[in-house]
Amino acid sequence: MTTDSRAPAPDVRDRSAGPWQRWRILLLANACSLLGNYVQNLALPLWVLAVTGSYTATGITFAVGTLPVVLCAPLAGRIVDRFNRLRVLIICELLCALLVVVLVMGVRAESLAVVYVVSALLKAVGSAAIPAVQALLKERISAEEARPVIAKFEVIFGAAMSLGPIIGAALSTGIGIEAALWVNFSSFVVSGLIAMTLRPSAAVGDRAEKSGDDRSKTRLEPLRWSVIDPRLRRVAVAEASYFLFLGAETVIALAVFKETVGVAAAAVYQTLAGLGWVVGSYLFVRRFNRQPLLIWAGAAVSTVATVALVLSGQAWSWAAVVVVGLLGGAGNVMIAGAATVVYQALTPNDFMGRIFAFRRGTLNLLMTVSYVSIPLVGDVTGHPAHVLLVAGAVNLAATTWLLLRHLGASMDGTGDDTP
Repeated sequence: MTTDSRAPAPDVRDRSAGPWQRWRILLLANACSLLGNYVQNLALPLWVLAVTGSYTATGITFAVGTLPVVLCAPLAGRIVDRFNRLRVLIICELLCALLVVVLVMGVRAESLAVVYVVSALLKAVGSAAIPAVQALLKERISAEEARPVIAKFEVIFGAAMSLGPIIGAALSTGIGIEAALWVNFSSFVVSGLIAMTLRPSAAVGDRAEKSGDDRSKTRLEPLRWSVIDPRLRRVAVAEASYFLFLGAETVIALAVFKETVGVAAAAVYQTLAGLGWVVGSYLFVRRFNRQPLLIWAGAAVSTVATVALVLSGQAWSWAAVVVVGLLGGAGNVMIAGAATVVYQALTPNDFMGRIFAFRRGTLNLLMTVSYVSIPLVGDVTGHPAHVLLVAGAVNLAATTWLLLRHLGASMDGTGDDTP
């Protein structure tokens, strides 16, 4: 299959519905789900560390949160593209709620095996929910709405990234790990119930009815690299470069801060990164329609953050925590947010699930590689911050090489495109 991606995409919005039915309900459901995830994501590994005293066991807890996303990406994408996407989202959220109940039982029994297996299953089920959200957005918003709406979703993500770990740590310390888990359970239930109020897109339904389309009985066309828009391929590789070279920035930052301002900087850094994400979403992703330029600028900002990290051993260490956190979060969303706009604009609707699942699986894999390789080189050389600085420079060079000729282009599907 080939697609002329420069042709304007059909407007499949339900024009009789307001923004609440088109995307705001979806935003609210996604916000609930994300907040619960981030409440649990830090609280559970900290509980494992407290119970076992083993950093290896704690590391495994983090690993089972990334590997299922990589392994399940092909199946998750096919499910989203074959079946009703709204139903897929609702089922995933409610199934995750049931899994959290099992996780609570595992925690009560202090069974690491149950904790690991259920944590992996949660991520496996979630690997279909996130592409389903993106595919539903594709069905419901026009090209003109895409950039500001996606920026709002990124703001919610940054807010969850900032608030979730703090809430989870407070609940775990003040009440116990089960409190954090029950918050996650409630978030999945509420998210599923909110999603149930979202009506199917009338335009998509009419089109399917006229064509006799039935996703569950239709053979999916094969997804090949060659049929993906060349502009999207360049952006995808540039985004992948960031996660490969700078995906370990958080780990290196914590290692450096441990030697200077202490491990308390971890929570502060995470919160500041979330704030940087929110600010970057609002000021840049929402306003600028030159996505390649924004991605390049994000790589440059991230490189500046690594420079601040190298200098954090000086007397201004806490200032470095603030600078690295804010710049790191802003640079990240400038890359990821602008890339999401391009993915939304240049991916045909029938491929949305598989493309976004593949994207998420690939980035998780590259980030895992970065978590292992960059700190390893840092340990071998004895200069982890300097290793990250070199990685940031390589990423900026790769991004420049990939996007230099296209920095003035708009790839948001609005027709304002510079070849």
